[in-house]
Amino acid sequence: MREQIVRQLELLNQNDKILDELYHSYAASVHLSDTAFWILYIAWTQGDGCTQKEICDSWSYSRQTINTALKNLERRGILCLKTAEGNRKTKRIYFSPEGKAFADRVVAPFVRAELLSLEKLGDGERKLLTSLYEKRTEYFRQELEAAMAANEREEKR
Repeated sequence: MREQIVRQLELLNQNDKILDELYHSYAASVHLSDTAFWILYIAWTQGDGCTQKEICDSWSYSRQTINTALKNLERRGILCLKTAEGNRKTKRIYFSPEGKAFADRVVAPFVRAELLSLEKLGDGERKLLTSLYEKRTEYFRQELEAAMAANEREEKR
């Protein structure tokens, strides 16, 4: 039983790595870092006006990583940051006209490929896939937090 679970875990991890490589290859093909691509993806799919904090919180990025990529995209004239109403510390992310055209050209085909690949699964399969993926992530988070807490206790001895 344990051997079968180890093999299944190996397959899951290999598929995760393959997906990571596919995402990375696409970003590189459009001359973007992985983080810059994901910022454009998020801004394009959610629409103008998302914040750095929202991206960090929802997509598990560090503030510094997003900030560095945002500055680069801003320098390239793809995005602009505007102070949010009522909170001078919060900046909203907007596409420049050139940036919107660029995102339409690079993000739209990517999203189309994602959607077409997912549409090949039946509705039940998609629901099951997302449900199981969320469960796996949460269970792994719990087990990893327990392992890290145990490591921390060991280090204090």
